[in-house]
Amino acid sequence: QTMQQGGMADKFQPLANNSLELEPPRSIDDYIESAYRHNITLRHKGFLVDIIQHWRYYIIFLALGIANSGDSAEMGCTSFILSSVKFQHDILLKDGEDGDADEIDFAGRGAAVAGAHFAGMLISGLLSGVLADVWGRRSTLLLGLVCNAIVGVLSVGARNAAELCMLRFMLGVGLGMVIAGVVTLCAEVSPPSKRGKFMTLVGSCYTLGFMYTACWALVIFPRSGSGNWRLFMFMNALPTMVAASLVMIFVPESPRYFLCRGRTKEAVHVANVIATRMGYVDKLLTEEELGQHLFQAKRTREAKYHDRDATESYGTVETPPAIIQENLLREVWMNLVSIKQVFANGMYRSTIPLQLSFFTLTLATGEMQFPISINGPLLIVSYFFFYVSRGCAMVYENIPDVRTTNRCICIKLLQHTGANSWHDACIWPH
Repeated sequence: QTMQQGGMADKFQPLANNSLELEPPRSIDDYIESAYRHNITLRHKGFLVDIIQHWRYYIIFLALGIANSGDSAEMGCTSFILSSVKFQHDILLKDGEDGDADEIDFAGRGAAVAGAHFAGMLISGLLSGVLADVWGRRSTLLLGLVCNAIVGVLSVGARNAAELCMLRFMLGVGLGMVIAGVVTLCAEVSPPSKRGKFMTLVGSCYTLGFMYTACWALVIFPRSGSGNWRLFMFMNALPTMVAASLVMIFVPESPRYFLCRGRTKEAVHVANVIATRMGYVDKLLTEEELGQHLFQAKRTREAKYHDRDATESYGTVETPPAIIQENLLREVWMNLVSIKQVFANGMYRSTIPLQLSFFTLTLATGEMQFPISINGPLLIVSYFFFYVSRGCAMVYENIPDVRTTNRCICIKLLQHTGANSWHDACIWPH
């Protein structure tokens, strides 16, 4: 991104207009921030007035939130269908050998169904971020939503465990794409001063997806083991269908994506679309103004590194703009190789704690998918990894979400050990 922006800046020269000294050229973030703050008087009239007046902007985050809910709804439905007697006989029933009675194969088929989407998410997690940089955040998000909607409907007609496992694996691939698109788009179309607020609201919709699944489970499975699991699977695909429609109609591509690809004209156009949706009627952003900002940013970087070694300082700034590869697979591979940069220049202090935190979070979430008991050693190991990640997070970053993992693992330890208190359940000898 730095190389591409540096190369684009070479195409622009300082303007002779002295007014720029009073009004410096705006970046995309500056422009979106000013557009969000331009009409303070209207916002003082009330929250509902603001929503009604600027619904075409807020519906972007509604679409992203529903997409996030669709992800969690698809992930949370597994534990409910595994407890359905009809599902057990349709999918998990295993023929007995040598005249033995048929048995429900929880350990084999049940575990495969419950874990197939996690395997898909593992692969998608490595590729979805790269695809979002190459294809675009919106395109990656739409691809994941369409994939999940189709797979969710096809899962209704699964005839055996093999078919359902394959469909759930494909669902996991789509889930990873949705996560990458939702998080990145939410951050890049929101004003910098309110970025945390919008990302928190969209992220909280993940919990709403689990609540949506639980509500339908109460309706479709009124008694233990009863209900139509195929209807339940279809209802869990509805949020994804709605999200795909909303994203296709209302959600624009990220202006930062266009800027990183050297497409300043499209970046300016999308930024102006976002600003006008917020009711902004003042001076719109122009390609020339954005180019001047890039030009000044480049000169600032040169001044910042002026005192360093010439090879180290100017090697990055003066590098010609990166040429976008015509071969898509080659570009994806180059982006995958460059992932190692998240561990360079001290970034590992944030990367490693976040990786450990998400590892323990998904470990607890995956363990909750099984309606049967899990042995104590696995729970103790998961609890150990949680405290390792929590220690790293407390040293380098403030990550309060890991407390949720703490509670989930403690609950399972308490249930497994039969202890009388939280303290007794969490002691190592138990």
